[in-house]
Amino acid sequence: MAHPICGIDVGAFSIKFVVFDVGFRQNVFRGAFEEMVVEGETPLIERQMEAVREGLSRVSSDAMLYVAMPGDQLSIRSLELPFGDPRKIDQVIGFELEGQIVHALDEVVFDHVTVRSSDDGSSVLAVAAKQTDVAALLESLRTGGVDPRSLYAAPVAYRALPIDDPRADEESGKVVAILDIGHLRSNLFIGRDRAGIAARTIMRGGHHLTMALAEGLELNHDRAEQFKRTEARLLAAGAPMTGTRDGRPNEIMRATLAPLVREVRQTLAAFRAASHREIGALHLTGGTARLRGIAGFFQDELDLPVGFLSVPNTLQSQDRGAQEVIAKVGNGAVVAVDEAIADLQKTMRLSYAATESSSFALATAIGIAASRGGREIDLRRGPFIYSVSFSALRQKAGHLMLLAATVLVAGGLDVFAALSNLGDEKKALDAHLKTATQEIFGQPRTDAKEVTQLLRKGFKEELAPVPRATAFDLLEQISKKVPSDDDIVLDITELDIRPKKTFIKGTVGSATAVDEIAEKLKDIDCYEDVTKGTVTEVSGDSKQFTLTVASKCP
Repeated sequence: MAHPICGIDVGAFSIKFVVFDVGFRQNVFRGAFEEMVVEGETPLIERQMEAVREGLSRVSSDAMLYVAMPGDQLSIRSLELPFGDPRKIDQVIGFELEGQIVHALDEVVFDHVTVRSSDDGSSVLAVAAKQTDVAALLESLRTGGVDPRSLYAAPVAYRALPIDDPRADEESGKVVAILDIGHLRSNLFIGRDRAGIAARTIMRGGHHLTMALAEGLELNHDRAEQFKRTEARLLAAGAPMTGTRDGRPNEIMRATLAPLVREVRQTLAAFRAASHREIGALHLTGGTARLRGIAGFFQDELDLPVGFLSVPNTLQSQDRGAQEVIAKVGNGAVVAVDEAIADLQKTMRLSYAATESSSFALATAIGIAASRGGREIDLRRGPFIYSVSFSALRQKAGHLMLLAATVLVAGGLDVFAALSNLGDEKKALDAHLKTATQEIFGQPRTDAKEVTQLLRKGFKEELAPVPRATAFDLLEQISKKVPSDDDIVLDITELDIRPKKTFIKGTVGSATAVDEIAEKLKDIDCYEDVTKGTVTEVSGDSKQFTLTVASKCP
């Protein structure tokens, strides 16, 4: 049975929600929408939580919620380790981080993912955050009605996006970079699993453009924001100016974006030097990336192919088709998709040919990371580990009871079938027992305990006796006990070995030899008494004798 999950991007300009139904075999995208953060004098976090509460009213109450922690509150480190054993990595991550972050290890929460592993070693991406920052964020989220199942690291979450770009794939050896330009901050993600990853947050965004335009063009804040969205554009290098209307805003925006470009350029260079891999393409996303001319601007500044990161389920692709509908509800845009979209991998496949920017990339990445259930960096650890709420179970009580009843019925049928099979096996074993006891005892028996007791008696009473020594055994012992031909001349003419008695007739050289033979036979264990018969003289001075031996062996 599918259950809903919701990835939430808590932005400064708007709160983005992306909802999936996660099932056993398939994950289905259900919708995406955003709630605008209203302007005002109250603290930003309070206005954000007000928008979060408003957005949650449109999300199913049993949905599991996932959030990402802003990158400016994180310490992100790439670690190279000389081994790939996951247990050893878990043991040393804390020691490796302790020398690279400014805070004591007992003051932070940290987690890691292995992005490359081989016999030679492994590359690990580790993220740490101050416990006070994590606690403050979780407390603020609770005021907005959110107790997130996981708290991902925002700049790292983009690794969940399955980007398909031939300019940066495994065959070319190049990697892709994603620049998500938001309102107050921009997230930069570089690389992919098995090839190395770098991620950071740069505190520059659309808000800085608005403030610069307001100051440079002497506009109020609302007019500057409107101008940025509807009229402003970045001109290509060397493009002719159409008067001061284009020229002055272009200069202001280029100067404002210069710090962001500088930080991106330095980060790309550091990644190339550390990983020895080239950047195949830069994908722009985020609300501020809708600024006209921004793709060409970054392409000229970074000398890289630049395009927009298209997220099809948020309607950023040109061929969105009749499946998708945009409906304006209040001050947020609700994006709905046809219920027939059943395969998450097909739905979430990204294109490198988008013509406009999406503001749902981070929320989508959070949702995909949560739905696929793989290993992700999660800062809900230690004292902040997620506590399961049973409210969802209460809401599903009817379904759970029906499921439990179904399991019990299935279990009962299974037990009945097993008992039926055991009954058939018992009948077959009884038949074998009757056959075996008929052969041994002469009559069939069905009582297994009785048969066992009879066997333990050692074949007494009606059971056939088992002799301690056979006639052959006695013959062998007689031949060993009688004196050898070197001592006396012995010729046995008759030997009859029967149960309880042995008869021996023969000739020897003297009567003394008869006594010697009788004494030797007494040494045999089975013989109890030796009785001598008449000793008569035969030809050649030989003596004929008879011996009757009583035997205690059956």
